[in-house]
Amino acid sequence: MKTIFETCQPRDEVLRGTLREQQFAASLTKVLRGSADHVYGDPRTFFANTYPTSGLKSLLAEGLGRLSGVSPTSAAVIRLETSFGGGKTHNLIGLYHLARGGVDPKWVDNFVAERLLPRPGTVKIAGVVGPDLDVADGVDHGDVRTFTLWGELAYQLGGKPGYELVRKSDEQRVAPGTQVWEKLIGDQPALLMIDEIAYYLRVARGAKYQAGESHLAEQTVAFLMSLIKFASESQRTVFVYTLADSADAFGKESDDLRAELAEARSVSARQEHVLTPSAENEISAIVTHRLFARVDRRAAEDAAKQYADFYVRQIDKGVNLPQRAVRAEYQAEMVQDYPFHPELLTTLNRKTSTIPNFQRTRGVLRLLAQTVRKLWEQKPADCYLICPHHLDLADDQVANDLTSRLDRPQYKQVIEADIASPRQGTLAHAQEIDREWIEAGKPPYARRLAATVFLHSLVQTGQSGVDPADLNLAVLQPGDDPGLIEKAIQRLADRCWFFDYDGHRYRFKTEPALRKIVDDEMGLVGKITAKSMLDERIRKIWKKGIFTPVFFPPEAADVDDDAQAPKLVVIHYDAAQVSSPHAATPPPLVLKIFERKGSQEEYRTYKNNLVFLVADADQVERMVEVAQRYLALQRILHDFDRMRDFTKEQKDKLKKMAEAAELDLRVAITKAYRHLYYPSADAPKRAGNLAHYLLQAEEQGEVERDQSEVVLRALKMLEKVLTADDQPLNAAYVQAKAWPPNAASLSTEELRRAFAQRLGLKMLLDINQLKRTIRDGIRQGVWVYYPPDEGVGYGPPSPAPLIEISDSAILYKPEEAQRVGIKIKGDEPITEPCPLCGQSTCICDQQDHGRTEQVFRAEGTPAQAFQKLADLCEDQKVRSLRRLAICIEGLGKDPARDARALGLAIPQMGKANFHLDQRLVLEFGSDGEKFFLEFAGSWARYQRIKTLTDALSQEATKANVRLLVKADFDGGLDVASDQFHTIREVLTNLGIGRILVEAEPLQAESNHGRPTV
Repeated sequence: MKTIFETCQPRDEVLRGTLREQQFAASLTKVLRGSADHVYGDPRTFFANTYPTSGLKSLLAEGLGRLSGVSPTSAAVIRLETSFGGGKTHNLIGLYHLARGGVDPKWVDNFVAERLLPRPGTVKIAGVVGPDLDVADGVDHGDVRTFTLWGELAYQLGGKPGYELVRKSDEQRVAPGTQVWEKLIGDQPALLMIDEIAYYLRVARGAKYQAGESHLAEQTVAFLMSLIKFASESQRTVFVYTLADSADAFGKESDDLRAELAEARSVSARQEHVLTPSAENEISAIVTHRLFARVDRRAAEDAAKQYADFYVRQIDKGVNLPQRAVRAEYQAEMVQDYPFHPELLTTLNRKTSTIPNFQRTRGVLRLLAQTVRKLWEQKPADCYLICPHHLDLADDQVANDLTSRLDRPQYKQVIEADIASPRQGTLAHAQEIDREWIEAGKPPYARRLAATVFLHSLVQTGQSGVDPADLNLAVLQPGDDPGLIEKAIQRLADRCWFFDYDGHRYRFKTEPALRKIVDDEMGLVGKITAKSMLDERIRKIWKKGIFTPVFFPPEAADVDDDAQAPKLVVIHYDAAQVSSPHAATPPPLVLKIFERKGSQEEYRTYKNNLVFLVADADQVERMVEVAQRYLALQRILHDFDRMRDFTKEQKDKLKKMAEAAELDLRVAITKAYRHLYYPSADAPKRAGNLAHYLLQAEEQGEVERDQSEVVLRALKMLEKVLTADDQPLNAAYVQAKAWPPNAASLSTEELRRAFAQRLGLKMLLDINQLKRTIRDGIRQGVWVYYPPDEGVGYGPPSPAPLIEISDSAILYKPEEAQRVGIKIKGDEPITEPCPLCGQSTCICDQQDHGRTEQVFRAEGTPAQAFQKLADLCEDQKVRSLRRLAICIEGLGKDPARDARALGLAIPQMGKANFHLDQRLVLEFGSDGEKFFLEFAGSWARYQRIKTLTDALSQEATKANVRLLVKADFDGGLDVASDQFHTIREVLTNLGIGRILVEAEPLQAESNHGRPTV
C-alpha cells in the first residue's frame, strides 16, 4: 500500500505555510468594501479554491435565476441555515461575486450555467453583517452614521440620499415600511444580504427606545417582516439571510433568540427557500479540494480495500471493532474521504463542531492545513491515511486551536502532562510509554491513542469520550498488532494523570486523576522519611524464628560470631547493592562480615552460620518510590479536612489504592532483596566461598508475612539446610566432615558447633537431626556415646540412649573408648534393680498381688530419671507410654524453685492432657504468717493460681512443697520420639534437681489405680 506522500500533492500555500488565519475567516463586509484577502476578494481565486457543494449551486441557481430574470419563479427569500462555520458566509460571497457580473464563465462552469450570469452593473447589491454593526455608536461612513440594519442597507443601496429616506427611522430605531424599499429599489434587480442576524438580534435586545417602551430586537423583527414582504412581491429582488443553529452559535442565549426569531420565521416560512450551504457528506470534498492540488483516486480505492480486508481479519481474530468497519458503505466512505481517515472527519464534523467556538468548515480547514504541512515535513513511513492521531498536539498552534480557541484552556495541562510535553528534556506520560515501543521498532502507540481520545474528549456532553471499538477503528492500521494497542491503552490508564475509563468510554478529564494527586503528594515525602519507614518495614518482613535476622550491620563487629541459631544478615540497600550481571561476586561489605569478626577484625569461626540478603541495584530506586507513594497515600487518608473534599467514590478508591500500596511495598522490598549469598565449600575462592542464588519471581510474588520462609525454601532447595523433615545425615559422612583431624573424642556440643563452622556441612536447623545421626553412629559403631552421669557408654549392643547435646556428653572413637576402659552397656549383664519394686532382689511376689497394671519408676536428675525410664522400656520391649507422672517433693527453697520450674516446663512438653496435684505450705518471717494450698485440677485452671503461688514461694522463708504433674497421651508417647527427648531436655535445661518419674505403658491394662508417687 502506498503512502499518502506518493499519492497526493498538497497545494503550494499549504506546504509553504502561507495559509493565513484571515484566509479561513470569510468576511462579507470586507468583500463588499474591497479590503478582503485575495482568496475571498478575487473571484477567480475564490472559485478556484471553492468546492461546488450542492448547497452553493442551489443558492446560485435560485438567486441568479431571479436576478437575471431567466427564472422569475425562483425564491425571493432564501435562508441559509447551518452550524457556525458551516459555509454560510462563503456562499454569500460567491453569490455576491456573480451578482456583480464580470466573472469569466469558464471560472464557474461547474458552479452555475452561463445564461444565469447577470451583466456587470445591472444588480443593486447591499449586504450587512450583524457583528459589524454598532447599535449604540453606529457605523461611520464619513457623511452618514448608520445605527440599524435598515439604515445600513439604505445607505449601501442609495448613498446619502437613500439614507435620508430612512434617517428618522434609523435614528429612532423604528422599523420603516415597505415603501422605503420601493423607492430605493423599484423594479431593478437587487440583492439584499444579512449575515449572522441572530447575533444582531441578541445585541438589539439591550437597546431601548421611546422611554423604554420597546427594544430594538422587536423592531428588527418587524423590519424583517416588511423586507420579506417587499422581496416576495418584487419581480427581481432577492433577500438572503443566514441563521446559525442556535444551539451551536450562541449557547445559552439560543433559547432567548429562538423566541425572537419565531415570528420572523412564521411569516416567512411559506415564502422563503431554506438551504444548507454544505451537506455533511461534502465536508471531506470541501477540505480535500481546499488543501490538495492532486489526489490519486485509484490509490484511494486500493487503500480502502486494504483497510477493509485488515478490519475483517481482525474481527475474525476477536479484536474489538465496530461492525460498520466491515460494511461496503464504510469502504465507500474511506474512498470518498481519502486521504483522510473517516474517523478523523467524522469526529471533527459531528463532535468537535458542536463546540460553540469551533467553526465547522473553517475550523476543520485550519486544523487540517497545519496537520498536512507537518506530515509532509516529517513524512512518516507508515502514513497511509491522515488519522486523528496525526493532529500534532506537540505543536503549540494545534494545541491552542483545540484548547484556548475553543474556550477549553484547562485541556492544555492535559496535553502537557499526558500527551506531549513542551518542556525540553521532559516527557509526557504517553511519550514515556512510547519510548519503549520506539526502541523496539514499534510505532508510538501511546501517543496515537492519547491524541485520538483527546479529540473525543473536548465535547463536554454525554458524547464525550470514545468507546474501545471506535478507538481501535481510529488507531489501528494494516501492520499493527492489536495486542500492543491493548497494552498501550492499559499503560495510559496506569500512568496518565487525566486519563479516565468509566467502563464504557475512554476520555481525558480536566480534573487530575487520583494518581496525579498522589504523585503530587509524593513530592512532599522526602527520601529520608521514606527510607526510615522502609527500614522499619524491612525489619518486620524478615522475622526472628528459624533464623536470627541481623539488620543493616555496618561492620563485621555488629554480627556476633557464635553457633547459636543461624543468622540472616540483611545488608542495608544504601550500604551495598548488587547488579544482576555481576552478582556472582559478593559486595566487599558482605565479604568482610563473612571473613571477620569483632572490633579487632579477627577471623570468623562460625562462617557456616551466616546467610546474606543484598538488594538489587535496579530495584532500590523503585522500592524507595513505592515507599514514598505509600506514605503519600497515608498522608492523604489521615488528612481529614482534605478527605472531606473528595467524593465517596474517590474516598473508596483512595482506600483501595492505599491497600494496594501496602501490598506493593512488600512486593517492592522482596523484589529488591533478591540476592541470597550462602556459605559453600564449592563456591569460588574469589567469591570468598559464598555462593549466590537469585530468588525467583514466584518466590517474590507470594509475599508471605515472614519472608524468612522464602529464604528457608531456597536454602532447602539448594540442599544447604538440615530441617526436621529431611533424612538424617549418615554418621560416617558427618564424622568425615566434622570430626577434627587426629581427635580421639569430642563432645556432642562440639559436634553441633562444627555444623556452624564447616562450609561443607549443611546448616543445622533441627537439633533432633543431630541426635538421630549420633544414634545412627552408635548403631553402626562409628563412635561410642558416653553420657556424663551414667558411668557406661553406648555402642552397637546398647539400647538406644537419650542423647544429650552438651560439653559433658562425649563421643569416642571405638578404639579410644576401649583404650580408656569405657564399659559398653549391653556387652555383659548388668545387675539392675527390679523395675517394679526397685529392689536388687525382686520382692514383687511379696507385695499386693491385686495390682496388675505395669508401671515403670525412676528417680534422680531429669537426665538420669528419663534415661533409666528409656532403659526400662527397652528391656521390657515397651515402645509407647500412656501416662507420665512427674513428682517434686521436699522442704526448703530448692524444691520450691523446682516446682516453679516444672510449672514453666508444662507448655513446652508438647501435646498431652495435664492434671496437677499440689500441696503447698509456706511461712513468712517470724510474724507467724502462713500460706496453705491444696489443689487438684487441670493445667488451664492451675495457670490462674500459678502466678500467685510462684510469687509467694519466692518470698517465703520456709516451704514444704509437693507437686505431681500427670500427663496423659491419647495416642501414646513414643519413647524414641522427639517429644520424649524434648521433655527430658526441657526439664534438664531448666536446672530442675531430683524428680520422681512414673510411667504406664500404652498396652498395659489399667486397674484405675493412682500413681504411688
